[in-house]
Amino acid sequence: MIKQLLLLTILNSNIVYAEDKNIVMTPLDHAYVEATKNSKEAIFYNAFLTATIFIPTLDSPDEEKQTRAGDNDTISPIIIESDGDQYIMLFDSKERLVSWAQREVGFAALPGHAIVEMMGTDFHWALNVGTAHVKTFVPDEIKWIKGNLNTPEEKMVASGTQVLIGAPSKIPNGLIESLVKSLSSRNGEIKAAYLGQVHYVREGEKPHLALVLHTDINDKSIIEAISKDLAFSTKGFLGDDEYIDIMVNDGNGTALEITKAVKPFYKKSGWLKRMLTNKDRPREAASLSQVLNKPDGGVINTLY
Repeated sequence: MIKQLLLLTILNSNIVYAEDKNIVMTPLDHAYVEATKNSKEAIFYNAFLTATIFIPTLDSPDEEKQTRAGDNDTISPIIIESDGDQYIMLFDSKERLVSWAQREVGFAALPGHAIVEMMGTDFHWALNVGTAHVKTFVPDEIKWIKGNLNTPEEKMVASGTQVLIGAPSKIPNGLIESLVKSLSSRNGEIKAAYLGQVHYVREGEKPHLALVLHTDINDKSIIEAISKDLAFSTKGFLGDDEYIDIMVNDGNGTALEITKAVKPFYKKSGWLKRMLTNKDRPREAASLSQVLNKPDGGVINTLY
């Protein structure tokens, strides 16, 4: 948890400073429009939790970096007072923050779920002020989001359990793209990622997805923070009775066998950059599913 939150109140009767003339909509804009027009609030909340959010701060960091829930950094967000309420300002891009501030200002960049975890419910939030898609969060709403913020659970598998390992039989549309976005934008410690399918052969279990991460990081707290961030990136893509295992490849057991069964869908360099800049998204999405299946395919039968 971030140790300390320092606050400054700037009195102002109107929190809208500038209007964004750029008509380009962000993914969070689209989710907000979908939520308001079709009463699909879950789509917006899931998008917010997985988006990188920029908070204007009093102090400028020595270098630009991402912050995670769990870091020991101290941030000092700028607080705006309007009509008797105090607002923490949030933006889904650095450009929007700069356009609003109209001056040099520091910022902290965190995933939305980290903001929900670390912030209290004493303040309102104002998202993307100065654009056509301003969203305000009231304290009761923030409290509700915090109460529904499901965190990953550790699941134990008994020694001797038979495990069937192979390529996924089905990958939910958009899941790969969501994971790649999280990996490439704020989890640079991960060198490669694999998506496989495992089936623990025991009563009540059925096949489910498994995400394997390749990294040189050994810090348990960092690995837990990355795993949590990636778990939130799967929200909205899995059914109510579905789950995904997230594990680090330690060169043994199930994680190692998955890396043998499927090709990585993500690598930190090389084709990833070309994929992210490819404008033909539908065609690329199809190839992403294909790359997970090795020609020899098959199912590996192993013991946990």
